[in-house]
Amino acid sequence: MAHGVATPLAVADQHSGFPGLADHVLNARIELYACLQLLADRARFVTGGTWAAIALHEGNEFVYCAAAGNSAPVIGSEFNIKTARPEQSSGADEKSLLVPVIRNSETVGYFQLFSEIAKFSDHDLHSITRLADMVGTAISCMEAEQDSIADEHRSARAVMTQSPKPMVPVLWHAPDGLACDINKKSPASDFAVSVYACESCGFPVSRGRVICVDCEERGNPSATMARLLTVTQKEDESWFSTHGYTIASLLVSALVAAIIYWLH
Repeated sequence: MAHGVATPLAVADQHSGFPGLADHVLNARIELYACLQLLADRARFVTGGTWAAIALHEGNEFVYCAAAGNSAPVIGSEFNIKTARPEQSSGADEKSLLVPVIRNSETVGYFQLFSEIAKFSDHDLHSITRLADMVGTAISCMEAEQDSIADEHRSARAVMTQSPKPMVPVLWHAPDGLACDINKKSPASDFAVSVYACESCGFPVSRGRVICVDCEERGNPSATMARLLTVTQKEDESWFSTHGYTIASLLVSALVAAIIYWLH
């Protein structure tokens, strides 16, 4: 079953009365679901599980917000903690894995995995625990963005409700000494966001890293190291092909000398 980004389950302050606020809050939540989907795909890649899913607390229940893999739970359906066998969250030799998402000492969701073939190892449990921490970080970023959007709209509303200032006469020419450089760049135009990816699997990594933590623990070579090994191998093959005749001549001469010495 194919799974996409979940439809937002709740949008705060729908009746705020300020145009566009609900849309901005909705966009922040959609960005969260996109991040959760990336983490679910990552969990399947790291563990080799059949499917992976992430459920978050919504209202009075837990709801699946991201899922990846065949036979995975349907996004938007309810997560039943009683049937998920949470006691296996610490069992590293089982075919199902359940790791809670903790924020401010409270459980706000679950990272759930299932495998039809291989059993999960201690390394898999450690990797999913780290991904569960990333889920909590993504939720914090969404809430911070929503708070920032709400503050901006409240400030804009306060400005609009202030008494209007007296109209300034419109000048027919620009004031003396006012220069406008249309080629001048604003500070925002120089701002660029760089995304760094693992050279082995393509997962986003922090600045300065070449491969992700999982690939580093597994010993997977980066693309740069693979290219260096290939170039070194080609140089060795080229050297032997160039000096092969000379080496063969020296070996034959040494063999003849050894035979003559042995005969005498």
